[in-house]
This record gives sequence, C-alpha cells and structure tokens, in this order.
Amino acid sequence: MGGKTKQAPRTKNNAKPSSSSRTAELLGSSTPIFVGFSAQTDGGGLVPFAPGFASAEQMPDSFDAAISPQTQIILRKLSKKDPMTKKKALQELHELIEQSDVEVLKNILPLWPKYYLNLASDPEHTVREQTQTVLQLLMAKCKKAMAPYLKLLVPVWLGSRFDTYAPAASIASQSFRDTFAGNANRSREVCMHCQVEILEYATRNLTFHTAATLSIGKSLTPEDAEQKYQRVIISSLKLLSFFMGQTAQTEELSQVKEGFGTLVAHQKFWSFAKHKVPAIKAAWFECIYHILQSVALLDVITPQKTQLTNLCFQFIDDADPVVAPHIWGCVLLLQSNYVDWFVPLNIRKTLLPKLSSLLQNGFNRNAQAICPNLLPFLSKVTQASLQDLDIYDFYQRFFDDMKLAVTKKFDPPLSKSDCIVIHNAYFECLRFLMQQINNNKQREQKEEEFSFSLLDNNVLEPIAWLLKSDSTHVKIFFQHSSALVAFWDRQINNRLDNGDLYAKLLNKFWIRIFELVTQDLSAEEVNEQLLGHVLLLVQDLHMANPSLESPSVKFVEGPNEKIEKSEPTTPVKKAQEAAAFIQKELKQLVIKLVRICLDKANKGSGSGTSSSRYIEQIRTLTKMFNDAAFYKSLTDDGDLASALNKFVSLLGQLSCQACESVVEIVFEILPLLETGKRFEYIENTLMKLPQHGVQNLLLHRLLSYPLCAEAAVRQMLSGPETCEMIARIAEEVVVDNDREKLNLLHKCFFQTDTGDILINAKTVDKILLSMCGPLEQPVVDDAVEVCGSFIAQIMPVICSNNNSSLHVRQHIFLKLFKFSLEHRPEDYLSEDTLWEITTCWQDGLSSKDIEIDDDMLKCCAGIVEELANSAELKADTLDGMAEAMAKFVICSTENIEDEYKRLERIDETLTALLETPLKTTDKVQQFENHCVLLEALHGSVTAGVPFENACLSRNEILPLLQRSTLNFSTIYKLVYQFPPPQDTNDPEDELTEDYCDPNADVLKKWNEPLIAELLQCIRVAGTAECWLEMSVLQSSTEELVLILSEKVQSFMGNSSDLVAIVKERLQQAAVQQSSVIDCRLLSYLRFCPQYAAFEESASILLHEDLSENLVTQGALKTYVIALQFLLPKLSQKAITLSSAIMGTEPPEIWVKAAVFHALLLNNFEGDVNEQTDRNIIVSAVQFMTSIGERQASQKDLLHYNVEIQRQPYESVINTVEFIKLLTEVLKRFPYELSIKNWDAIRIGLSSWVLSVSKSIAQYQDPKTSLFIVAVYELFAALIDFIRSEKQKSSTELLKNMIDEWDSLFAKEVNLVLFKSYYLLTHEVSVDPGFQACYEALLEQITPVIERLDYSFVYSFCKSNSNITLDHLCNFLFKQLYSVQHSVRLSAVHSLRQLTPHFVADDIELNEKQSESLDASTTICKWHFLNRFEDYLTRYDALITKYLEEFTFKLSELDDLEPIDRHNALSYLFLWDCIINACAKSPVALRAVYTNWLNDNKYEENFLHFLFRAMPVDILKNHGAKVHSNGVYKELTWSQQKDRHLPLERYACHLYTEVLRKLPAVVRRWWNATQSRQKNFIDNLTTNYVSSLICSEELKAIANRKEKHENMQVTVHSSTREVLAVYAIDEARMELVITLAPNYPLGAVKVECGKQIGGRASSRNVGMQLTIFLTHQNGTIYDGLTMWKNNLDKKFEGVEECYVCYTVIHQETCQLPKLTCKTCKKKFHGPCLYKWFTTSSKSTCPICRNVF
Repeated sequence: MGGKTKQAPRTKNNAKPSSSSRTAELLGSSTPIFVGFSAQTDGGGLVPFAPGFASAEQMPDSFDAAISPQTQIILRKLSKKDPMTKKKALQELHELIEQSDVEVLKNILPLWPKYYLNLASDPEHTVREQTQTVLQLLMAKCKKAMAPYLKLLVPVWLGSRFDTYAPAASIASQSFRDTFAGNANRSREVCMHCQVEILEYATRNLTFHTAATLSIGKSLTPEDAEQKYQRVIISSLKLLSFFMGQTAQTEELSQVKEGFGTLVAHQKFWSFAKHKVPAIKAAWFECIYHILQSVALLDVITPQKTQLTNLCFQFIDDADPVVAPHIWGCVLLLQSNYVDWFVPLNIRKTLLPKLSSLLQNGFNRNAQAICPNLLPFLSKVTQASLQDLDIYDFYQRFFDDMKLAVTKKFDPPLSKSDCIVIHNAYFECLRFLMQQINNNKQREQKEEEFSFSLLDNNVLEPIAWLLKSDSTHVKIFFQHSSALVAFWDRQINNRLDNGDLYAKLLNKFWIRIFELVTQDLSAEEVNEQLLGHVLLLVQDLHMANPSLESPSVKFVEGPNEKIEKSEPTTPVKKAQEAAAFIQKELKQLVIKLVRICLDKANKGSGSGTSSSRYIEQIRTLTKMFNDAAFYKSLTDDGDLASALNKFVSLLGQLSCQACESVVEIVFEILPLLETGKRFEYIENTLMKLPQHGVQNLLLHRLLSYPLCAEAAVRQMLSGPETCEMIARIAEEVVVDNDREKLNLLHKCFFQTDTGDILINAKTVDKILLSMCGPLEQPVVDDAVEVCGSFIAQIMPVICSNNNSSLHVRQHIFLKLFKFSLEHRPEDYLSEDTLWEITTCWQDGLSSKDIEIDDDMLKCCAGIVEELANSAELKADTLDGMAEAMAKFVICSTENIEDEYKRLERIDETLTALLETPLKTTDKVQQFENHCVLLEALHGSVTAGVPFENACLSRNEILPLLQRSTLNFSTIYKLVYQFPPPQDTNDPEDELTEDYCDPNADVLKKWNEPLIAELLQCIRVAGTAECWLEMSVLQSSTEELVLILSEKVQSFMGNSSDLVAIVKERLQQAAVQQSSVIDCRLLSYLRFCPQYAAFEESASILLHEDLSENLVTQGALKTYVIALQFLLPKLSQKAITLSSAIMGTEPPEIWVKAAVFHALLLNNFEGDVNEQTDRNIIVSAVQFMTSIGERQASQKDLLHYNVEIQRQPYESVINTVEFIKLLTEVLKRFPYELSIKNWDAIRIGLSSWVLSVSKSIAQYQDPKTSLFIVAVYELFAALIDFIRSEKQKSSTELLKNMIDEWDSLFAKEVNLVLFKSYYLLTHEVSVDPGFQACYEALLEQITPVIERLDYSFVYSFCKSNSNITLDHLCNFLFKQLYSVQHSVRLSAVHSLRQLTPHFVADDIELNEKQSESLDASTTICKWHFLNRFEDYLTRYDALITKYLEEFTFKLSELDDLEPIDRHNALSYLFLWDCIINACAKSPVALRAVYTNWLNDNKYEENFLHFLFRAMPVDILKNHGAKVHSNGVYKELTWSQQKDRHLPLERYACHLYTEVLRKLPAVVRRWWNATQSRQKNFIDNLTTNYVSSLICSEELKAIANRKEKHENMQVTVHSSTREVLAVYAIDEARMELVITLAPNYPLGAVKVECGKQIGGRASSRNVGMQLTIFLTHQNGTIYDGLTMWKNNLDKKFEGVEECYVCYTVIHQETCQLPKLTCKTCKKKFHGPCLYKWFTTSSKSTCPICRNVF
C-alpha cells in the first residue's frame, strides 16, 4: 500500500532501554571539564573530582541468556530511580526467589552483589529494608553457592547491621546470624577472611568519599545526599568497631595493623571526632575505644597519642548521652595505657574548668553514663599528673564541685536514677580518699586535717543544710552518710584504723550531730519538715549498712589490696552487722530526742495536733530500743512507773492515732513490770481513763492474745464498767460502722476450751440488742449487712452454752426471721449476708437452741401477716418469704420424734402462718364476681350464675393476690415432689455419699384445711387470670398473677396423690354449677400428666372428656361455661351439630344461645367453609325464629320496655345471650335473615333501647350492665350493616327494611341511646369498687357512640331545653378530660361529627352579618369556637409551667420535667377539635375563627407547647435531619385511638396538621417570635415537616379530579412549582407559584407570566395572590380558585371593589355589594369598614361624600 514504514512498538523486553546508569557510566569513563572550586561549596554541584571513582556500581547492560526475560525485567527495574519501582521490583524478586530452585538462582548470583551494593545504601529506607529481606532469603536458599561472592557482600552486609533505620539493621543482623549459625568463631573467621575488603571499604568511605562522590548518577537533593553520607560514615565506623571486637583474640594481625595505620594516619579520619552529628562523633570515639583496648593495635595509635589525648580531654564535659560514655571510656583507657597521659595537657586550663563545670552542672543530666567512671578516674590522679597543682587542692575542688551536684536544686529537677548514681559516686570517692589517707601510715598532720575538713564540709555541712531543706536528696544523702559512718565503725572494730583516724572522724561526727539535733529541736516552734528529717537521719543511722556499695565497685579491707572494677553481678543479701555506735552514741541521741519530744508534747497539750505530731516521732524512735534501761532513761526519776505515768498523762489531749501509738508504748513498758503491778496498773489506772477512744484501744489489747488468757484480765472484762464500755462500742458500731470497733466486738466472743466466752451474759444481751437495731430499719446503708452478718456469726456461740438470756435470744430470732422474710439481695445487702442470716435462725431451730412454743408461733404468724399486708411486694420477695416459711415449718418440727405429734405440729404451724383476714371466703367470692362481670361485659363468657354485687377495688385485690401467692407458694414448697433422678449409666452421674434427696422434707400426709387452702388459692389463681385478661395492670401486678398461675400449673403437673385429690375436688365443685370460676378452673386439668403429655392437643382432649362427662351428668351450664373458656384453645370445628350438647334441650334459653354462639365462632373463623356448615347457620336462624315466636306469646320473655333490675337474673341472661347471638349472626350472615328476623331485630332494638333508658341509672347492677352492653353492640352491628348496604345495590327486602328503619326507628333509637350514654357519663358518682367494671362498660359502649347519627342529636339539642347545645358542648369538653382514653376519643369523635352542623349555623349567621359594617364585632361573640374559650383558659394555666422551662435553648433539653400525659393529651385533643373546625369551615368563616384565635393569642401557647412536647432527640438535632421524619406523618383515626399512643408522636402529628390546615396562623406566630426561637422553628420545620407538606399539597393538586372551565394547573414536584394557566377565548394568563424550602412558614413566590391588562395588572394579581397565600389559612389550590373566580367575574362585567381592587374579597369571598348613593361605586363591607376606621371618616373613598 506504500507509505511510511512503521517502527515496531517498544516492548518491555527490548534489548537496550534508556538507562540513567549507562549514561553515568559514559560520563565516568571520560575526562570531565574542570568546573572550578565552586563545585565543592556546601550544597554545590555533585560532580566527581576524578574520573573512575564513582561510588555507584555500574549496572550491566546485557544479561546472560540463561537468565529468564522476566528476571531481566526485574533486574532492570532495580536500577531505576523511582523508589516505588525499586520496591515493587524487590517484591517481585523476593517472590521469584521463593518460587525458584537453587540452580536457577545461581544464574543471578554474579549480578546480585552489584545491585546489593547500590540498594543497601539507598536513600529510601523501605528500599533498604526490602533489600535486606531479599538478601536474607537468597542466603537461606543458596547457602554455599554464595561463597564466591562473600568478599563482595560482607563489608556492605556488616555495615548494614548498623543502618540508622532499625528494621533494615535488624534484618541484616538476623540474616548474618542465621547464615553463620550465631557462632563467634564462624563470625571471626568470616571477618578475617574478608579483612582486606572490610578495611578497604571502611577506609575508602572514611577518607575518600564525600556526599558528592557517594551520589554520582543519582538525582538526589543535597539534603538526601548528606543524609546518605552520614549513614555510610556511621555504619563504617561501627563496622570497624565490630571488626576489632571480633578479631581481638587473633594473633596474626599484620594486615589489620597496616590497614588501621593507613586509616589513622589520614587527617580526615580525625575530623570526625569533632563532627556536629552526635551519632558520628559517638561512633568515632567507640572505634577509638576498641583500638585502645586492643594490645596489638596500641602501637598503631601511639604516634597520635598527643592528638588523641587532647581530643578526649577536650570533650570530657560533652553533654550528649550517646557520646559521653565512649569519651570517658577512652579517657580511662588513656590513663591505663599511658603512664604519662597528662603530659600533653595543661591541667589548669584544659582539665579543671571542664571537670568543674561538669560536676557543678549535675553531669549535664548524663550522670548514669559518667558517674561510674569518676572513681577510676580519681584513682589515676596523682601529684605528678597534676603538674604544679597541689593534689589536696584538687581533691577539695573536686568534692566541693560534686557537693553542688548533690545539694543544688536543678530546674527541672534531676531524675531519681541520676540522683542515686551521683550520690553513689560522691560517697565512693569520699570513702576511697579517706581510705587512702588511713592506709598511709606515714601520713602527715595536714592529711588528717584534710580528712576532718572533708567530713565537716562535705558530710556534716550538707546534713545540717538538708535537715532544714525540702530537697529531694535528703533521704539518699542520709543513707549514704549513715553507711559511711557504719563503715568507719566496722573498720575500727576490725582493727584497721591506722592512727585512730576513723575514731577521730566518728567522734567529730557524733559531736556535731548531737549539736545539730538538739539545737534545732530546742526551739519553741519546730518545723514539721525538720522533725521528719531528724527522724529520717536517726532511722538511717539505726539501719546503717556498712556494706552499702555499688555492684561495680568493691572496697578492700586491707591496705595492700587494690581497687578492682568488676562486672555487675547479682547482689547477695548478707546478714547485716549492727554498728557498735547504735547501742552507744545513737541510743543516747534517741533518748535525748524522745525526752525533747515528750517535753514538747506536754507543752503543746492545748493543741492536740501539735502534740500528736511529736507522739508519732516518739513512737518511731521507741521502736528502735525497747529495753528497760532505755525507758528508765526517759524520765528524771529513772524508773518505769514514772515513764508509764508520763506517757499516760498524754492520752487526754491526743488524736486517735496518736493515742494508739501511746497505748502501744505503754503496753511495751508494762511487760517490763512485775505481774501483780502490771495488772493493778491496768485496772486502777488505765481502765479508769474516760476517753472513749482510749478505752477502745485498751479493750482491744485486753481481748487479744496473750492478755485475754490471763485470769485477771477475764475478771476485769466481767466488771460493770467494762460491760458499759462494750455496750457503748456496740451502739457506736451501729451508727458509724467502724471496722476496728466491729473487730473488737468479735474478739469478745472468743471461746475458750470450755466453751465460755470472754464477757458475761449481761454484756452479750446488750450487744445483741444494739446490733439488731438496724435490722428493723429500711435497708439504706452497709450497717444492715454488717450487723446482720455479725449476729449470724455469733449466734451459734451464744446459744451453744447459754451465754445470753432466753428472752433476748427469742427476740433476736424473731428479728432475723422477719429480716429473712422481708429482704432480698440489694445494693446494700449481699446474697451471702442474707444467706448467713437465714441459715442462722434455721440452725437455731434445728439444733433446739430456739424452741417454738405457742407464743413464739403467734409472733411469727404476726410477722408474716404484717409483711403480707404491707405495700406492694415484689415477686422475688414473695418467693423468698415462701421459702423462709416452708423452712420454718420444717426446721421447727424436725426434732419431734413422734411422727403423729410432728404432723400435728406441722398442721398447727401451717394454720397459724397461713390464716389471714386478707383472704377470706367472702373476699374470694367477691373477687370472682368482679372478674366474671368484667369478662361477661367483654363478651367472652356468660355470667350464668346469679350474683348481685361485683364491687371490689384494686386496693383490695392486690393484698388478696399477694397473700394467695404467698400461701400457695409455701404449700407448694412443702408438698411438691421432685421426680427421681434418671439412671443414665454414666459413672459421673452416680449418687455420692453427700447426695441430698430433694423429697426428704416433702409432706406425705395432708389434712383437710391444707387441701381447702390449696383449692381456695387455685380459685384465686383462676380468677386472677381472668382479671389479667380483662384489665390493664401494672407490670408488677401482672408479674404476680403470672407467677401464681405458673405455680398452679406446675403443681397440677406434679405426679403426687395430692394433685389427684385436688383434681377430683375441682370436678365436684364444677358439677354443682354454683360458680362461673369453678367452671374456668377445669381448664387447669390440661396441665395434669394425663393431658400435658399431648402438649398442644391437651385442650382438645380435655374438651372431649368434659363434653362426655358433664353432658351425661346433666351439668349443661358447667359445660357451656367451660367451653367458653376453652374455646380460644380449641381447633376449628371442634364443636359440630352432632356434639352431645346439641342433642339436649336445656330449659334456659341462654344455654342454647351460648352454644350456638360458640358453634359459630368455632366453625366460621377459618378461611374456607364447607357445604355442611350451612346447616349450622340454618339451625341458628331457626333457633332465633323460634325465640321470636315465643316472644309473641310470652310478652315478657325478651324484656321489651321494662326496668331490667326488677327482672329475674336468669331471665335477663336469657335475653342478653339471645341479643349476643342476634349480633353475631347479623355480623356474619345478614343475608340469611328472613323478614321475621329483621322485624325481630328492629322491633326488639327499638324496645330494648327503651329498657336501657329505664335501667341506665342502675348500671351497677350486674345483669343491667350486661343488658346495656348487649343492646348497644346490637345497634352497632345493625348500623354497620345498613351503612355498608347503602354503598351498594341491595335486594328489595333489604331496601325496604332500611327505608323503614330510617323513617320509623332511626331517630328515636339514636336519641335514646345518646341520652342513655349522656346519663351514664354525665356527672356520675361511681362506687370505687365498681370503677373497673364501669370502665369496662364504657369500653364496650364508646365505640358504639361513634356510630350515632349526630344530625339527630344536634337537632334534638337545638330545640331541647334540658340538654341544650351548650350542655352538649360542655358535656363533651369535660369528657376530653376523662381518665378513660376511650371516653376522650369518643368525645373528640362526637365534636368532629357535630362540627359541620355548628359551622353551617355560623355560615348562615355570617352571611346575615356581612351586609352590616360592624359585622366583625358581632360575629366573634357567637361563633362555634367561642364555646372553647373557658376550657382553653383553664388548660393554659396547666401548661404554663412547661412553657416557662423551655425557651428554645439546647442547654435546657436535658433538664426538662416530664409532661403530665393526661393533662397534655386533653389539651391537645381540644386543639385537634379547633383545627378540625377551622378546616371544615369555608374561607370566609375560617378567617373569622382564626382572627378570634389571634385576638386572644391562644395559638401562642399551643404552638409553643407543641415544640415542648416533641421528642427531645429531634429537638437536639433540629438543625440537621438526623432522624426520620416519620414521626411527623399524619395519624389515622385508628392510630389516635391507641391508648399507648406516645404524647410526643401526637404532638408532632398536630404540628403537621396545624401547618397543613392553618398555615397563616403558624406563620404569623413564627414571624413575631425572637430570633433564636425563630431560627429553631425554621430549621426543624425545614428538615422534618416541609417536605411532607409540600409533597402532600402538590400531590393533592395533581390528583384533583374536578376541572375548572378556563384554568389548567400543572405541578412540578422536583422544583416545588405550580403552573396555572387561565385562558378565555384568545386571552391567556399565566402564574408560577414556587414553594419556599421552609413552606408553609416561608412565603410563597408568585411570578406572573402573560397577563391580560398589562404589567400593572400583572403586579396587582401577583401581590393579591401572594397576600392571600401568606395571610389566609388556605391551600395553594384555594388561592388559585380565588384568582380564577376573580377573573371570571371580571370577564362577566362585575365591578371590582375600589378599596382592595379585587372582585372577590379575600376573607369573605363575597362580591362588592355596598353602593355609594352618590357615585354608585360598590365596595366590600369589610373593606369599607376598614376604610372608615383607619381614616376616621365615614365618607366614600371615591367621591368623598358621606356614605
């Protein structure tokens, strides 16, 4: 095809890619152009100064063919400049080495050293680390194959061990150890093998290379190049140190010496000694240190000795902690290796100033590195080495400088470790110098004087200063001073004191110490610090250890031995040898100090604190010496009695702690007296002391061993005075819970071998009575636990040997028994303590220490009754009480040997404990009646057994339940038999000897009272289950019912003979048909073993057995009621027409009606019905028809228009069950009813409502209340059916029936039912016992009230004088405050239903007033909302306190008080009705309503309260949408009826409602608020509410079905815009309405497009619509409708008002009707009225004539 030939694309495997390394090679092989000396300036060019000396190894351009292409690519990448490329290449190489075998790797081994030399010194630390990792792996895999390349690798490899990047250095070190097995010999061999290469590598780096030459060919910054150079220097110097350390023991070092000779001869090598980088400086001195250590290399460095000496001593004061140790090491080696080390130095100018500065400045905070070298340094200083300086002047200067380091205050202070090491060095040097002087037998007088001067200036003077100082050196200096003195003392004892030098020093020391201490303490006021320091000095002298030496220094005993420096070893603690001066000088010093302190304590008797601090010192001092001679020396009289009296006299004015110290001293002196005098002194002197604290201390001593074993002490403890002391202590323990006092009381009960205790019975009684006091108080602190545990521990002691009186033991037993019953483990009472208390009284009963006679049994029963009759008991408390009562029964009778008497006593005990007035037969029966009525009102059971009264308050039920649960639980624990353990054939499960049979204490025989008690408790349990199902109970009460029920169920499931007896008794009671609850109790039989095994089918089997047995016995009522209880648990179609009951003909109508009712419920709850099910419907309808026919002949059969209370109970129940059957059929099968049935329903209902009307006042009569509920529910079912039928086409029969109902029956039935409800709930006084039943009655009726037709009610009240509209409104407003939620919701619903009727009347009135100019003044007094005024005012007073505590500040939200839910909901319900009234009214009337609200400012408190009631989490996060806005969504009516609806949720719903329906009201309030509140509301509304309202309003506009003739509306939801177009003929007008982000708080934006009438008209329309949407409580669509109507009227020719320039008024929505008689212009009435009021004239706005 022709054209330009294409070049092959470049690939990764091309032979010669561009390479910076190859370029560097070319540059290095040619002669560079001379660039001048400027290239060597700092940071200057990096050009080489000679060809061919580039540091970087040249990378190969081509590779062996045996190397794979992939490996070649990796190797090429290694020579790239980019660090990331090199890291990836090293990673790839690492993976390649791992995956390859040795033969493959051998191909790259020749190339690896060159790459390694480059990469090991790479500026990037991660590259160096990765390089060492690759080398480690390569060495591990190749091993001996690497041998030919070792000489190339080892120098850099060893240098990399000292890389400044720790991970790289660690890997290099580890790989070296792994390669050479960590063997020192192998390492030495490698070093010797590569010695030439190592020395050449290091020498070249140290003498030849610079930062420039090390970085040729690399694009490094000057800083990176310098860092690399420093790294190489450090590693090279440390490499040499390592090399010398490894080869030190090698004999042949000629090549090494030659190499080092070349190195040290180069002047550049010496420049590193003064390098500014500490690490380089330290590495250089370390290298020199190793050279000086090597004998073979010493000759190499000797020529440079002068230079080296000057360098080392020049930097002797170097402060760097890295450098200093190496410098001092070199100094010491110079002193050791060269006798004339001082010759090159000028001591005065070079050494002394630097040494002084170093010592005075605390070794520049580097003491740990320098101080250990001072003693060896000092030992090498001789008179000759000091040149013309006197050696003693040097020593004096040296110690004076060091004294500053010891005593000077540094800022910041020296560390503790620095202080310790400085003091060690200071006193080591002092001891050394003193020992040198002592060992010199030919010493001169000035030497001794110098030693005395050292003692004065450098030991005693610092001590004198430190005694008064707050320095941190005090303790350390005193310890070392004491050790020094002890050393001298030991040397004297060992006869090593030459010329009595040490003796003279000691004498001088003690004289000065006596002067210092006595002089300082003789002052009137002694500083606390001084006192403490004196004591510290004395303690250190007493504990002085002459062997207090550092691990690295050993002081010789003889004069001919040398000072040696040894390696640190683990110190072995030897037995300390007491210094001889302790019993001489020190003891005299202590005696002197004690006497001074005693005198000061006596003088300071007026100040307890002052005296106490001296006593503390005295006690410390007396611990050092406690012999008789010491104590006799403390007084002038010189006897022990005087010493005792002196100490005892102090007890009156000392603190408790000081008194304890004095008592300790006294009891140390007492054993030194004769026995008789000792106890006489205790009894006559010590025990007479009045101070309580002292008495406690004395008793503690007397009750402790060995004094407590003395007969004299036992006699003292039995005395009346001692008894009073111990009783007082017991009373104090109860109050202050002091552990020391409690221990003292415990000591009182120490038992001797005979079982006796240390105190008498009278004292024991007092202790017990005091300690049991807290057991009777509420558990609020630890005193209860302490006292309870104490009594529990000592009771066995006092009972075992009659160590207390009987009546006190019985009293304590009753207290413990009551405590066990009353308390459970809590915060202040542990489970262990409660167990101790319970076990204590149980053991007392079991061991016969406590015997229960009739009086005691009566007291125990009284305790049980008192606790059971107390406030609400928790479930665990009841269980604990039952456990304790059961244990009481067992333990109190287990020692009766005669079985008959034992059982008789058990019966007596149980009867006494369980008998109670809280649970009588009458109360149980009343509880049954109460619960049966509740359940019957609910409709789930038939009250088939007559009863007249069901009143029982909840306050009476709870004690009955508690006592029943307690009694049943107690019997349950006594009679329940645990199943025997199962044989598992597992050796581990075999019964051991300590196995305890759980049934050992179970009662095997039961008397009749016990069985009767069980049956009664079971009746209560069954009744309580009914109560729980029908009532809303507190959680604690609910838990109580469930526990009792579970206990009964568990008992019935037990396989004992007692359960069989109870089962038989339950069946007998049910057959007698005397109680509804007896029938319910049959359901417990399903828990018996014969049914429980079938689990879910147990109820079915039980029903089958009951059906067979009860119907056979003729107990039809029992069967029916039992069936109603079991019905929810039966499966579908468990009852059929073929059931046994269906073949009977009971005389009572209610039995058959209840059976049919149950039949319908059991067969028609499923999703699918069978054809045979129709027979059930037919049978039920036939039964209803037959009853209707019987009513025709028996007029009173179904109680038409009668007073129910006067009718027989069973006949009323017949009617009630018949009505319930009618209701059920009407709900389920209305189309199966014939005309006869419909007539029976309509006529019956119209007649039964009359019976309700006559009987409503007797609602407390059980049968009357059941009848009322049945009639109301039948009405509800009929109305539901009629309303549903009206929505669809019906048969002719039903149409006629409904028409006849509406025309003949509806009005009367609705009114009668409403009036009955009015009478039932209006100002009714309900018996407290009937309150629950009354509420249950209303719960059933209130849903029916919602189905009333309120048009009848409104018309009736409008014309009635007894129940007027005012009465009606007040009645409903009061019901809003009802405690019953359903009643309040019913009132809200009623007000909503009545609102349209009130609004209609207000519209009519408003239209009549619109013609008048003063309409606005008259309408406000008579409209519907005016009826709310009184109640709004009342509620405002209730909510004011909540508004005052919330001012829209976030800081207030955590401290808000909980809102009273009842008051708040009533208030919000009232406003719900107001908002609904405004929403139901047209625009004109709505304006009147909202103006009335605004004028009275009712909305301000309401809206403020809404925010106060909102969830706190949302208020805290109002500025951002953190939570979902679902809480602000509209609530349905069914959701509002939920009694558990949170107040916060309802408040949020109402806020959304008021924004939606009354936006202008909220907007006006918001605009008038303060800025903080305004921003708060704006943010919350924007984040949580606006989006909901906007989407709803826009959706409502879009879904609007009715279309206006000339207007089209389009919605753009995403932009919140509404586009309206008005078109007529060819004229066209457009409006765009945009909703604000905070709509409806923010005003809408109205933009006008094309307009009819030009720009002025456009602006006018936009302003009018904006004003309407801002100030009127209408929707966007309302505004558009007004705009459209305005235009319609304009085009129809209607003249606009000349005040507002609109045709339709924005508030009244009326046309201009008022005409001026002069100019004939028309005006709106409100506009003209506003014109007159603002202008203060009554002239026409146009012609100015009088209107």
